[in-house]
Amino acid sequence: MSKRATTPLQKLKEQLQAVDVLFEVRDARLPFSSAHPRIKELFGTKPRIIVLCKEDLADKKRLPPSLKELAEHDGNASLSLSLKLAKGKDRLVQLAVNLCKEKIAARRKKGLLDRPLRAAVVGLPNVGKSSLINWIAGKKKAQVANTPGVTRGNSWIRIHPQIDLLDTPGILPIASFKGDQVTKLALCNILPSDQYSNDDIALWAIALLEEEYDSYLDTYRSAEDRKVDLERIAIARRLVKAGGIPDLQRASALFLSELRAGKLGPVIFERASSREAEMAEQESEFEEKHFDPYPEEEWKPGDSESEDE
Repeated sequence: MSKRATTPLQKLKEQLQAVDVLFEVRDARLPFSSAHPRIKELFGTKPRIIVLCKEDLADKKRLPPSLKELAEHDGNASLSLSLKLAKGKDRLVQLAVNLCKEKIAARRKKGLLDRPLRAAVVGLPNVGKSSLINWIAGKKKAQVANTPGVTRGNSWIRIHPQIDLLDTPGILPIASFKGDQVTKLALCNILPSDQYSNDDIALWAIALLEEEYDSYLDTYRSAEDRKVDLERIAIARRLVKAGGIPDLQRASALFLSELRAGKLGPVIFERASSREAEMAEQESEFEEKHFDPYPEEEWKPGDSESEDE
């Protein structure tokens, strides 16, 4: 007799046994660091589509190489979506059907009736899982909030005539994350706010923007002083305490809010070529790569490297 699942991770693995295809949701601004650290243990060889949500906040020039690398090394296919737009729903559903065509054919050969595919949305908290479910279904099906950990339990949801979907809570093993990955997750509001200091993350983000997106900081600069720090941000946004002292805490909170909301500009905080060696070596265990019928909008092995329009 198998042991009864007791931990959230064990329960998730148990439920995934009944799933045909996985939608692994990541943040488009962190296409690699927002992956679950125990990805192979959880997902095994199940067909998996990596969905980068919050495409509208991501640097469009850096998306294509990231999607290409994800499809080649992490999943069976990858695509990015803006859940503020309707575009892409049929493409995502058809891709899931294509990934399961052999399983569908095997069921028919046995004389079994067709049934909706069983899919699961998996990923870290606050990457957009519940929003993706609601987006596909076209109405509110799952609880959504901009706070890590809102989805508390598991439930099956009919999101499309061809798909029943399991919404899973994000399981966040903080101890599994290391170094800059923790900082990046905090920067994109994926870590709970009590796990980091706004001041520390803001200073790290300023340094990163100076290196990668320096012009985005111009909104805080003066004609006389090009340096940007929390004091400069406080002055630029008129955040002062009694006596005209710059309010650094409010400055860091406002800066992170503006950056996360895309008010400074679209960003991707890591490049495809800079991921860790062990992540780059992860290969799909499927010999055959499955192709989306809409290749101009999704990167998979063999695609060209031209950018989407």
